[in-house]
Amino acid sequence: MFKYIAIILITISLFCSCVQQKETTSAIPVILDTDVGNDIDDVLAMQMLLNYEKKGKIDLLGITISKCNPYSLEYIDAYCRFNDKNDIPLGYAYNGMNTDDGHYLRQTLDTIIDGNKILHSKRNLKDHIPEGYKLLRKLLAAQENHSVVFIALGPETNLARLLISEADEYSELDGKALVAQKVKLLSVMGGLYGNEFDFPEWNIINDLNAAQITFKEWPTPIIASGWELGNKIRYPHQSILNDFADSYKHPLCVSYKIYQEMPYDRETWDLTSVLQAIEPDNNYFNLSEKGTITIDSIGQSMFSTSENGKHQYLTIQGEENIQATRKALIRQVTGKEN
Repeated sequence: MFKYIAIILITISLFCSCVQQKETTSAIPVILDTDVGNDIDDVLAMQMLLNYEKKGKIDLLGITISKCNPYSLEYIDAYCRFNDKNDIPLGYAYNGMNTDDGHYLRQTLDTIIDGNKILHSKRNLKDHIPEGYKLLRKLLAAQENHSVVFIALGPETNLARLLISEADEYSELDGKALVAQKVKLLSVMGGLYGNEFDFPEWNIINDLNAAQITFKEWPTPIIASGWELGNKIRYPHQSILNDFADSYKHPLCVSYKIYQEMPYDRETWDLTSVLQAIEPDNNYFNLSEKGTITIDSIGQSMFSTSENGKHQYLTIQGEENIQATRKALIRQVTGKEN
């Protein structure tokens, strides 16, 4: 009798172990490239990813920073620590195109509430932070083939530098070949698609050469979220005020209030790229036909359909769909069910 019970217990234990191992290994390996500091939506997008990781949905391998400002690095380091993501690998776009402080980085880092700083950075540029593209090479080389979901939420400075990089101590492959071998998808916030608006989008023109290189040379599928998409979906300020514990001292809420005078509902440009990258099967957006995105000499993003094209862009139609997608974004930013 006891023999059979022991066998059953061992079987159950092995089954649970296999299930646990499967759950652990099923986390999506993700790399984030961001220009935190230029807009507040980067912070909301970063919180989404940190919440996805807390749920075991992703493995956030590292963050590269396309904004060439030291406070951007310190802010991200401190913000990740606030979310119990300590010593996450960080890379930096030295000599990048965008260098200004932005509206909330230094202010939030300096904020003291209840006698304590709300953010605590332990790293800065004196700590030998690697070049963004070098960190990307290191991270990609260690991953399984065709596994990494790459999310880019700012100028494509680090991406272009990765693509033109040469073999090094991390991989014998050049940058383009390394991306082709390791990356599954690039989800990028950049460009403008459709006929509603006609102007060069900010992420594109901020480092035009890098954008042209990235869209021309990136060897894996690209899904682009254009300016017009995030413009249709606004993050409600009521969520900032009501959905976070101790919101008066939560770094996201403090940064949001510093960025612009409340109340305001911010466009969800970067958030849309994150949502599509991690939850593609939930169909929050429609996908265009396959084709090719090219960037012209003044930064206009042009899309041409092609059966063999690797590029698509996101669309959304109808107030009901917009409301459903907004709820999904709130859920993931706050970490709460709506």
